[in-house]
Amino acid sequence: MTSSVEKPTLIPDDAYNVGGAAEGTLGAEEELWLADPGTMKLAGGAQEILAGAPEGQFSGELIDCEIEANTGVHADAEGVFSDLVQRRRYLLSEAERLGRVLGVSGTHPVGDWREQEIIDKPHYQRLKERLGWLIRRNNTFALHVHYAVKGPEKAIYMFNRLREYVPHLLALSVNSPFWQSENTEMQSSRVLIFSRSMHRAGLPEPMGSWSEYKGYVDYLHRSGAIDKLAEIWWDVRPQPALGTVEMRASDAQADPRRTAALVSLTAALCDAVSAEYEAGELHPIVSAREIEENKWSAQRFGLEGTFIDGASHESVPTRKVLDSWFRLLEASTDRDLSGAARLLDEPTEADRQLEVWRETGSAVEVARDAAERTRTAVESA
Repeated sequence: MTSSVEKPTLIPDDAYNVGGAAEGTLGAEEELWLADPGTMKLAGGAQEILAGAPEGQFSGELIDCEIEANTGVHADAEGVFSDLVQRRRYLLSEAERLGRVLGVSGTHPVGDWREQEIIDKPHYQRLKERLGWLIRRNNTFALHVHYAVKGPEKAIYMFNRLREYVPHLLALSVNSPFWQSENTEMQSSRVLIFSRSMHRAGLPEPMGSWSEYKGYVDYLHRSGAIDKLAEIWWDVRPQPALGTVEMRASDAQADPRRTAALVSLTAALCDAVSAEYEAGELHPIVSAREIEENKWSAQRFGLEGTFIDGASHESVPTRKVLDSWFRLLEASTDRDLSGAARLLDEPTEADRQLEVWRETGSAVEVARDAAERTRTAVESA
């Protein structure tokens, strides 16, 4: 008879209780791409940039044409914005040094996943071996927002409630209508490629308690299904090691001012849900199947679709739903939501991509425009 040693849990015993950032503080991660300035195809260079980059500001993400910028911890979205702009300036300089252009969009309009190199890191090589074709085709770029929380049960309540607003943030941030040079007729093909193709991705089911969440993680880890919490890719997920809840619903944005608006909106939403919990005014948790209807509309139509009202079961124009949501948050927050309100009045970045497509008939020009907007937005910041 053989015996095995039980793997230790991936979740710290003091998660959400000791240390960590002050409650309500923010951080963000955004994924950017590198391309050849002539062909506008995705091109490697991220690992070379990372080798000399300031520690803690950037990280590698699966493929050598993708790099992630990581902010510090800030009290408000303006601090996050300043970090992201500073990091983009560095990346623009490094991209130029390597003969690359830097760009941001939820998917790369012409990038061919079959031409990309998965970086030589154990974590990503393991995913390549385990997930095969699925992970190799995952050329997607997202925005992730962290909100610091105190108390594990509170973190789970916030996780459960924030799921309901994944469609709202996706509708505002859609920025990936193209995949492999094809107009997918989706405002966010990133959702199709990433969260609807891989298990442990997309919209999660609610968790009944902290112990249920911890038991699920232990089940995955001790079975060998995962080595890291980062292998759970939900649209919203607890981050016990950081003491945050992470909202991962949004496509990455070429304009960092739009990113800041989404961060501020996410913070105001988290503030409101946190206040519910502290006041003992707990709301019913919406099922994944109901939220998925609205997420599909956001993915397909962006701001031009409809959401199903949970109470009346009637279809309501997405813009009307979001306008009412903004008004509720504005009445209860000290966060600056002026930028978020403007998102409803402006074309989405998916709209901009499709405008270029109609003018030029070229996905290459769509990619070139995304890179140009990435550069000029930083220069004017």
